[in-house]
Amino acid sequence: MSKIILNSDNNNPVGISLKTLQRHFACFGSSGSGKTVACKVLIEELAMKGIPVIAFDPQGDISSLALLADKNTEKNKLSSIGKYKNNVEVVIWTPASSKGIPLTINPLQFNDVNNFSNEDKSRYFSEVAKNITSLIGYDLDSDSGKSCESILTVIFEYLCDNNIILKDFNGLVKIINDIPSEISTIIESISTQKFLKEISKKVSLLTIGSRKLLFQNGVPANIESLLGLDSDNNKTRISVIYLNTLSTAEEKEFFVGSIAQLLYNWMLKNPPTNNLESLQCALFIDEIAPYIPPVKKPACKTSLELLFRQGRKYGVSCIIATQSPGDIDYKSIGQFSTFALGSLNTNQDIQKVKKRIESSAPKEIDSIINKLPSLNPGQFLLLSPDDYDTVQNIKIRWLLSKHPLVIAENKIKNLNPNKLRDYYLSQNNSNNIKSLLDNDDSTRTKKLSTTKISKRQSILVVENIIFERDLLKIIKPFLNGLIFKSEKLNEIKFNYYPL
Repeated sequence: MSKIILNSDNNNPVGISLKTLQRHFACFGSSGSGKTVACKVLIEELAMKGIPVIAFDPQGDISSLALLADKNTEKNKLSSIGKYKNNVEVVIWTPASSKGIPLTINPLQFNDVNNFSNEDKSRYFSEVAKNITSLIGYDLDSDSGKSCESILTVIFEYLCDNNIILKDFNGLVKIINDIPSEISTIIESISTQKFLKEISKKVSLLTIGSRKLLFQNGVPANIESLLGLDSDNNKTRISVIYLNTLSTAEEKEFFVGSIAQLLYNWMLKNPPTNNLESLQCALFIDEIAPYIPPVKKPACKTSLELLFRQGRKYGVSCIIATQSPGDIDYKSIGQFSTFALGSLNTNQDIQKVKKRIESSAPKEIDSIINKLPSLNPGQFLLLSPDDYDTVQNIKIRWLLSKHPLVIAENKIKNLNPNKLRDYYLSQNNSNNIKSLLDNDDSTRTKKLSTTKISKRQSILVVENIIFERDLLKIIKPFLNGLIFKSEKLNEIKFNYYPL
């Protein structure tokens, strides 16, 4: 059975089988223990075995997977670096930013749910509603938050049942301002006109300023692309989603929850051909504590819990890292079968670990607890009951990529292969033209869309090299009183026309 080898001892390799990884992997350790390195080793090994990975990067150090480590004279390492370089591609996606490959999410696209069961549909609409409710500023545990979530859920179910597609949040605002008669009775029973007006105003704020970049001017998030399944270069993809380009905790929770939900939808549509014997992909979340805390319920928590619970049946491995297991929900930890424990210095953290793992290794629990404070950086106790009868003491191998190295936002552009970046951006520009042709609000596009195009004809597209978000920066140097004493830019408007 194929195993992921983690340690640096070639004479006594210790690893985890791919089948075991389907039941998820959690790494705990205090700051400086090497837990991020351990998880990055696991990601490198998975990719070299042909398993694609989606990795959230909250601090900028996961993105360094795109940079090869400095070569040394160690023959085995040189060989592994070459294998990593030739067989793995790392893509850095940047939500709401063009620094890497810009990534956007449109939560109002419900095409994927057509073949879902009624239960899965209801769950999906509820999760989308939660994500949006939290993003616009409501506390999900408050009465207002619960009401907003319910209202949006009812609207989404109505849109799906009637095959109504909303292009963006402006469409949702129109629906909220003019509730369809078919659902007006339900909405009126849980809301007032004043509250609907408040929701409408908050949703409208998502269509202006920097917030709209979450949903516009980028490559629409797609699991096939994130996993590299749309590529023909025979390399295994590691997609790093760089969260530092998002400015608020709510935006990060929205993005994590939305990707988790997209991955859940994808795995329902793409079950493994060999059931439990097939690992299809992995999802890694570093410093996961803010996303599945034990008490508070951020918008992404339910989606992550569902993915942890169901992922094993569909060959989706979840990998998480955090300083203390007490920082995350105990039910979530119950879905993980394998643990790597690094040094823990406080008695409080050690006792929390004890509560979480005593069922996994009841005979060795005292020995584990005694060893935790004395572990060196990079040294871990591996608990994998499916693979080993006893706890394994391992020293994590050196990374094939650079570490420690935090990638600043302005350095990301150089990490993505130009060919790949150009491919996705040009594809997205084509999508912009297509959406323009499909826009029912334009008389010009109505006429164009009714014109039949033969197979021999084509639509010419001028590549967009200036983006709307960059206009102010380009124009600003000219607003220095060259014509008048004081000048001010009032409005920026971009128009796209088919040729």
